[in-house]
Amino acid sequence: MAKKDDLELRPVMTRIPEGLRRRLEREAQWHRTSMNAEIIRRLQDSFDIPDQIQSVVEGITSEVDLSLIESSLDEIQSQNRAILSHLGLPDPAEDLQRVREEARALGAAQRRKAQERRAAMERARAAASPPAETEDGEKK
Repeated sequence: MAKKDDLELRPVMTRIPEGLRRRLEREAQWHRTSMNAEIIRRLQDSFDIPDQIQSVVEGITSEVDLSLIESSLDEIQSQNRAILSHLGLPDPAEDLQRVREEARALGAAQRRKAQERRAAMERARAAASPPAETEDGEKK
């Protein structure tokens, strides 16, 4: 049950663009209501419509048999593979998998080479730097 405060109308001062005010006024006249009633109805709808949409979506998804759709999709994919094979064409799904694996391997190889270059540069830098002297003046 709605609380008394929820039903009580409170004044709210707001500024809106003139074009929007005219549209609201026309719509209020069309619906034979006041501008205030039109604004309240539209604001309420803006909160209610997403809830109604969610309810409809839940109703639809509860009636859809996903297992039937999945088995039909599997059958269609199998038929597509058979047709492609008969025509001597590659399976796009297998090609995509191959391309992804090649890209992963290439990325890994590039990372290894970059690590090797960094390590070589560190070794070269260490070899090129003068040896550090100890406190008694000897070189290490």
